[in-house]
Amino acid sequence: MAVEADGDYTRYSQLDDAWQRIMLGQSSTTIGKNGCLMCSVASGLADRGVTIDGLPPDPPRLNRWLTRNDGYTAARGSSERNLFVFDGLKALGVRLVEYIDARSSRAPFEKLEKPLRSEDKIVVLHVDFTPGGSNQQHWVRAVAWHAADVKIMDPWIVGSTQEAYLMTRYALPSWDDMARAIFRIAIYEVGGTTQYPASALPKPSIVQDELYAHPDWKD
Repeated sequence: MAVEADGDYTRYSQLDDAWQRIMLGQSSTTIGKNGCLMCSVASGLADRGVTIDGLPPDPPRLNRWLTRNDGYTAARGSSERNLFVFDGLKALGVRLVEYIDARSSRAPFEKLEKPLRSEDKIVVLHVDFTPGGSNQQHWVRAVAWHAADVKIMDPWIVGSTQEAYLMTRYALPSWDDMARAIFRIAIYEVGGTTQYPASALPKPSIVQDELYAHPDWKD
């Protein structure tokens, strides 16, 4: 299903009782604790009509597919395969077309407008659980562009009626624009023939660097 700008979208919470206790990849952590990135991607896949074996790519199904298709990898020295491989969705017909690391530079948030107005793109963002302090990595899906803000699907929110915006949820009131609230941007294309920009996708595969649990998480 193609989603119009600011229209309806699939809400997948990592805290959903149906899957929050499922192990993330091959590891001792769970979707509830560390599955924000995977749930954000699953939401985008669902809205762009991607299926897995003809079935919806909900978090437990996508988690299983990633586990069995090298979509997760292990950190150096660890046997726990739970770090998301960003360019690991090619077998589903989904290409990573841009990856921007803006942790040490201004985030080019202007680049979000065009893909968020497209019917074949998925955009996920690295934000900070507690803006203004040490960075605590959290991932959300951007679903609609506005001149001064971006509507997001936040997997930390439970329920089907969530309404969340980047600047009111993950930015300090004193910040002027979205640049300081965004630390990484990953843009996917479903179908099509777009090739990876050589400058955007260094070898080897781009991998999530670390897992962070929400400060309010309780085991």
